[in-house]
Amino acid sequence: MAKERFRAVDLAKGIGIILVVLGHSLKQTEVDAKWIRVLVCLIYSFHMPLFFMLSGFLARKILRMETYKERFLYIKDRAVRLLVPYFVIGGCYIPVKLKLSAYAVKPFTLRDSLKLLIGQNPDVSLWFLYVLFVISAICALCVNECSFRDILYGSAALCAASWWVNIPINTPKYLFFFLIGIWLRLKYEDLQKEGSRYLFEGQGLPVFFALILFLIFNRIYFHNGVNIFRLGSSVCGIYVTPWLCEAMLKRVDGSRLVHILEMTGLMSMDIYILHEPIMTAAKILFWNKLALPYPAATLFIFLFAMLLPYPISKGIVRRVPVLKLLLFGEKNPDRRTMD
Repeated sequence: MAKERFRAVDLAKGIGIILVVLGHSLKQTEVDAKWIRVLVCLIYSFHMPLFFMLSGFLARKILRMETYKERFLYIKDRAVRLLVPYFVIGGCYIPVKLKLSAYAVKPFTLRDSLKLLIGQNPDVSLWFLYVLFVISAICALCVNECSFRDILYGSAALCAASWWVNIPINTPKYLFFFLIGIWLRLKYEDLQKEGSRYLFEGQGLPVFFALILFLIFNRIYFHNGVNIFRLGSSVCGIYVTPWLCEAMLKRVDGSRLVHILEMTGLMSMDIYILHEPIMTAAKILFWNKLALPYPAATLFIFLFAMLLPYPISKGIVRRVPVLKLLLFGEKNPDRRTMD
């Protein structure tokens, strides 16, 4: 059965992956200007909660599964999709990290490589895949239509407590956002029955206040470091972003901007997997070798990391089934997004 596409979700993934790559690009050098720290603070305050929410939106089938066989098949599918790339790419990084360990501020050892098993990948950007798998497995085993709301409320309390004390475990911090995604999908299905195509119809004023709160929360966190305000900015960010995507579909659908964001969203998994090694090579070229000024080097690093995954994916990885499985966790055709 063909997977239902949600164009607003694809747009949101496009925005999200652009922010992921931009955030990583800004942190590629040791430059520590205030405007960089402000921009990084804004990006990192909500871009990963956004992806967990979008993943939950696409995981509606969890509530429809009735047997443990269905649930374990779902977990198996998620393991292939998420853990195969996580372990394959992490395994490829280990010998490189060991080789370069002598030049690192904090040496990488064989003992450190075992942390791959608990979500600490040598390619640090891949933590999302591990945590998303753990959350998907927990929800597949524990969540059904009867227990959903109780678990949602419990996850909200757990999320708030986790951000308040800033525990070094990501699962309790992001489970809530995944469940919020499922809840939004349920609301969307109810609205569809009433003939509406838009989840955030007529919410311009609440979105405006959410945007103001987003900026206030980030300002407080930036100046005072109170971690709970990161949670507030995350909630505001994942509310504003899908509203913006629906607004674009209503007002400028067919425009080049919508087309680019939609295609970027469809390629989000490819970009996410491939951008880190490309970014490292671009940093060596533009920052270390050519010694370009920070803005120019960052711009080129960002553009290379955003654009090169497309020809590499389309021209090489997706033409070889084994590579497509190992790098993207795909056994089926045309499944490119981070879901």
